[in-house]
Amino acid sequence: MLYREFWEANYPVFPLWRANAGGCECGKADCAAPFKHPRISNWQHTPHWDEEQLDTMAVAGFFDTGYGVVCTDLIVVDVDARNGGIDSLSKLLEDVPSIAGAGLVVNTGSGGGSRHYYFKADRSVSFLYHLPQYPGIDFRSGKSFVVGPGSHHASGNKYVVADGTPDEIAPAPKLLLDLLTRPERHRTEYDGRSIDVSHQDIANMLAHIPNRDLPYDDWVKVGMAIHQATGGTGYELWSGWSATSDKHNDAQMGNRWQSFGKSANPVTIGTLIYHAEQNGWTMPVTFTPAQEMLALADDAPVDGLPFDIAGVDLRSPPGFTGDLARWIESQSRRPRATIAVAAALTAIGNIAGLRYIDDVDRVTPNMFCFCVAGSRTGKESIQQAVAQLHRVAGISAATHGMIKSEQEIYRNLVRHQAAFYIVDEVGIFLSKVKSAQQRGGALYLEGVIGALMSAYSKADGFLLLTGDNKEEVRRQLASELAQIIRKEEEGDTGTQIAARRKTIEHQLATLDNGLERPFLSLLGFTTPETFDGLVDHASATNGFIGRALLFNERDTAPRTKKNFTKAALPSSMEATLRAMCSGGEYDSQATRIEYYGDKLVVPTEPRARDMLAQALDWFEDQAIAHKSKTGLEALYLGAYELMAKVSLVLALGEGIRTGEHVRWAFAMIRRDIEEKARLVVSNEQSKNAPAVAIKARIENLCSGEEGESLSVIYNRMRPRTREEIDAAVAALEADGKVERIEVPTKRNGHTATYLRRVEG
Repeated sequence: MLYREFWEANYPVFPLWRANAGGCECGKADCAAPFKHPRISNWQHTPHWDEEQLDTMAVAGFFDTGYGVVCTDLIVVDVDARNGGIDSLSKLLEDVPSIAGAGLVVNTGSGGGSRHYYFKADRSVSFLYHLPQYPGIDFRSGKSFVVGPGSHHASGNKYVVADGTPDEIAPAPKLLLDLLTRPERHRTEYDGRSIDVSHQDIANMLAHIPNRDLPYDDWVKVGMAIHQATGGTGYELWSGWSATSDKHNDAQMGNRWQSFGKSANPVTIGTLIYHAEQNGWTMPVTFTPAQEMLALADDAPVDGLPFDIAGVDLRSPPGFTGDLARWIESQSRRPRATIAVAAALTAIGNIAGLRYIDDVDRVTPNMFCFCVAGSRTGKESIQQAVAQLHRVAGISAATHGMIKSEQEIYRNLVRHQAAFYIVDEVGIFLSKVKSAQQRGGALYLEGVIGALMSAYSKADGFLLLTGDNKEEVRRQLASELAQIIRKEEEGDTGTQIAARRKTIEHQLATLDNGLERPFLSLLGFTTPETFDGLVDHASATNGFIGRALLFNERDTAPRTKKNFTKAALPSSMEATLRAMCSGGEYDSQATRIEYYGDKLVVPTEPRARDMLAQALDWFEDQAIAHKSKTGLEALYLGAYELMAKVSLVLALGEGIRTGEHVRWAFAMIRRDIEEKARLVVSNEQSKNAPAVAIKARIENLCSGEEGESLSVIYNRMRPRTREEIDAAVAALEADGKVERIEVPTKRNGHTATYLRRVEG
């Protein structure tokens, strides 16, 4: 197969579900697209994999029967012989003779003369997918895909190269571009799919959005969405709609419009669609290209789940969060995509957290995340990347590298409204806390976990203080206020001084209520040897770890990336993070990290709102079932809040929560719960039921996308004997919990035995 050649030519490729005589391995009994079903849900946003990721997928067999090529920078002329495509091709060649000279031509598996002609194209241009004068021919471009050469076809044939290579793909002929370019339309994205919109489409939406009473932040976001959807050509649309608003200022409109382009703010057309639909606008049936819809997985429930999550890639979040995760991972010499996702979620939550809240449950985006990875495998690089993002956004003053005591937690939340903890070797710290609680040593640590959990849950409320703490805080605030008054008497009347005085006076007036809206988060880094044993029934259900998300890098010896160099943070990404933090008005002179104004509400699309309700029902059903089976019902009762937080963070990058955000978040939280549950069983049953504990531990070790080699499992399971492990593996295979895969090794041509957990 030529997936590597496409990859080397910088065309995104992704694996397709394998298929066999029994049908598609996606698990759907009635799968309508065997051999053509994307293995990852957000294939439209397929990144340029690093070589390690590509090799890992290949070793796991993901490319065994086929792969897709995303047409982001392509036009592929898709000739279907079964529907009159051959006659149409003859006519097309008369009209555009240079198509015959395509740099890559592929005979498709359906036979009969069906072919793909590949050409390069500008991704920002909106192209037609069909031309009525050429029945039987599709023109694939944008967020669509074609099955790559070498892949299998349901007929038993393969896609075979007739001429050329991916390296030889040339720009599309001008005559073809002229035929396909949509008049006055722009290509943009909505809920993970491509749509083509005209200025008239946007004008119709704007006609339904009243701007006179629209909050200022939403007014700005509408402008950003128009700018993004039109590629910067829709100024007259925004200016005309805005003219009747008191927020409109002729002298400033042009500059503000230009700033939208410079900041590369990720607010998308979804924001515009949401506000229009809230005021009666209805999306036209033809708004989303039918071809795109056919390639998307539907949301129908599968195997008892509330909606389909097949193919969700948990190492690649949708949208801006995924882009940031890939940049964070680019800072590590070794591939660390899983903990880079944790870092991206935490960083965005911290940077935007003081200002934003969701519209369904009023959850806040602060989180506890634990990154579990082997020693010297790249944790430090990920940690440094998050610290850099905090500096860029201007919140490093509230960032702390360790936790000393309960009292220090409260002091940090007095100095700043937020406390962002990025803690190395957090497993050692938690071990000390656990020891203090059990044996009575290091008494100052005993209250740390309670203080962390209490502050974490009050991000939209008040953190009550003890009498002593309250008086200490009152003294600190009064002392700072006296200093400010002295400065003002000496003539220092700057806006920072005035703003800080106003805040202190507000805090003193409300101190009896507690600390207002404290925002506390924790991103911890540790090793499996230190951390895994801490996950017992109490900590997972009622404790700190149960409220945290686990991100486990299974490979403890990842290879160094070839030709590694750290990527610079793109200026557009930097501008976006600053805008998230400040609501668009970045202040590099800010001395205190705080925001007591009205929270900015992130709206949720109707489809996403329905999916949240379905997920809540599913989690509660699972909790009831586990109440009598495992006693782990608290894991499921807390899962919905975690899913809501994650989906909110994903939405912060686009200004609106979509179904794809909810889908990805549900898949991630489901994995998180299952890993915690297996760790609990492994630790709690190690003496009473060792066979059960061994099986749970093996399931966790081989639960990654690529599974784990049997030799590594033997090593990681010490001091368990090989005989005990083999017996547990055999039992898991008999129960259909794991599958055995023979994988060729790179160096000597031999094979290695891998185990991979079977989802279900």
